[in-house]
Amino acid sequence: MEVTELSMFIGRLNEPYPITTLATVAQHVLVFFLVFIGPVWDYVDTRRLKVNSSSIARLGYYRRTILWLWIFSFVALWCNGWQALFTLQGLGIQVAWLQANRWLWWLVSVVLGLAVVVQLILPVIQVAVKYRKRPYVELRQLEPLRYFLPATIKERRWFAALSVTAGFCEELLFRGFLLRYLHTWPLHVDLLWAVLIASVVFGLYHIYQGQTGILTATFSGLVFTAILLVTGNLVAGMIYHALVDLSILLYWRPKTLYSEDAQFS
Repeated sequence: MEVTELSMFIGRLNEPYPITTLATVAQHVLVFFLVFIGPVWDYVDTRRLKVNSSSIARLGYYRRTILWLWIFSFVALWCNGWQALFTLQGLGIQVAWLQANRWLWWLVSVVLGLAVVVQLILPVIQVAVKYRKRPYVELRQLEPLRYFLPATIKERRWFAALSVTAGFCEELLFRGFLLRYLHTWPLHVDLLWAVLIASVVFGLYHIYQGQTGILTATFSGLVFTAILLVTGNLVAGMIYHALVDLSILLYWRPKTLYSEDAQFS
């Protein structure tokens, strides 16, 4: 009996190292960074930007954020594959209760539609009409974030790239990878709690906006998740997320854009 067990043990040692083990470790590390390290790192980075809010510093922040978002997204895709993170079926999320009751599906869809109108469409129309004759716009609500927002044409281009990146990568990471990790594998947290945890983590990345910013981002995370549940994939949420971030460029067109130096920045 002992000889047999020893032979089996030696046989396991001779087996090739499975790539899935490396992928598993990578997923655990990625989750640890997303949940614990990322929010602190982003907070410190934005605090440093607030102290030194030069154009060079803002461009550096935009570029660093774009870089780490794409790196982490590629890691998540390498570990799980596109289908596993992109659709409800791949994520292992069952919403039979929503699909079986068409009235409920329509109700959630209408509520989401109203949220899109209130959060995106109406503000865009209001600003476009109210300030259509003004070359610059500096909304009072965004004044506390002046240090973070683009002040030159070059910065606006990079901010637009960051907005598109955030729309794709943050949805993939928080509504795809993290939600799957919490609910399907390796943890098996109830869907409601998994959604809440993922949304709160997403909100903590907006700690530089203060308590209101955290709560707003957390609520937005819930809205993005609801879009995923209704549509069955991440596409609509990615597009909506990117449009929300891009709309900031409409709300914030500072006077510095029209200075002689900004035209060549």
